Amino acid sequence: MLRHHSLHHSPVVHKLIGILALALLAACNGRSPIPTTIIATTTTSPTTTTSPTASPTSTAVPTETPTPQPTTTTTLTATPTPTRAPTATATATATAVPPQAVVNGLTLDQFLLMDAATQDHIRDIYALGQQLGRSPNAFSKIGDSVVLTPHFLARFDSNQYNLGIYAHLQATINQYAGSFARFGQAADVGLSARTLFQLGWADRDVCLPDENAIACEIRLQNPSITLIRLGTNDQIAADFAANMGKLIEQLLAEGIIPVLSTKADRFEGEVNANNIILRELAAAYHIPLWDYDVVAETLPDRGLSGDGIHLTMSGANDYTQAGVLEKGYPVSDLTALMVLDAIRQVVAVAQPNS
Repeated sequence: MLRHHSLHHSPVVHKLIGILALALLAACNGRSPIPTTIIATTTTSPTTTTSPTASPTSTAVPTETPTPQPTTTTTLTATPTPTRAPTATATATATAVPPQAVVNGLTLDQFLLMDAATQDHIRDIYALGQQLGRSPNAFSKIGDSVVLTPHFLARFDSNQYNLGIYAHLQATINQYAGSFARFGQAADVGLSARTLFQLGWADRDVCLPDENAIACEIRLQNPSITLIRLGTNDQIAADFAANMGKLIEQLLAEGIIPVLSTKADRFEGEVNANNIILRELAAAYHIPLWDYDVVAETLPDRGLSGDGIHLTMSGANDYTQAGVLEKGYPVSDLTALMVLDAIRQVVAVAQPNS
């Protein structure tokens, strides 16, 4: 059954706003007092233990004294041994991950949050979309000037890329050919979750008089997936949560998989409020989260250019060059392609019997 949660003016919105308020409080007060009682208990305990032990040791027969001492030493020596063992095991597990599933030390499941429940849900969304005639070979971009640029994904529709060890992603480039370089009606400079639904943002030359940018984009592109990167131009957290909920619900009703992306910038403040909201929305609606904010942490200056909003660029998406993996747009493109590839494989699985 398709999961459909009402968020716009619903208790979920109030819950999200409450969570955000708690996050703001936590950001302002990060200290936690150390209980004095615990310190006193810890100090008293060794004193009580040491005193009786020292007395019998000096009184007892010399033959008996060495016996407990090696026992104590052996016990203390054995304690770190099990601690080191799991560390070695964890290292071996990380090493076993194939390099084509890793970007700058991060595995796919660290920047794509898509648990079993979410996978089941997107299969349902995709199935509905196929009933409604959505194209399995098309996706749309929704976002602001960070998205409306030839540096965002467009190179996969040209010869300006070299996948290197990520060559397996070519199948996904082939499937969605034409969508990467397309700048549709839902990508515009200064776009926000609020203005997305205002009629003035749709192109009057191609959109109908009563169509907003989203409705127009759906009609023209007929996508089965949307990549959504918004939040830089949204300064009021409650409005952002409500408008994003409205967008998600419209896409779900249309049988289109919404993929939320966090952003690298902190334009609304260091509290990172809008990324927190995006993570909460993805969890509440059981939709995929492309957590680019986590990826940005692996890049110099978070992959941001001098304005603190737009991403750093390279001449081409050549992933055989180490320097390319230090730039914002090429790494954003690569991780987005990996997200699309994972979703493509999930929806290809036959629907379970219900």
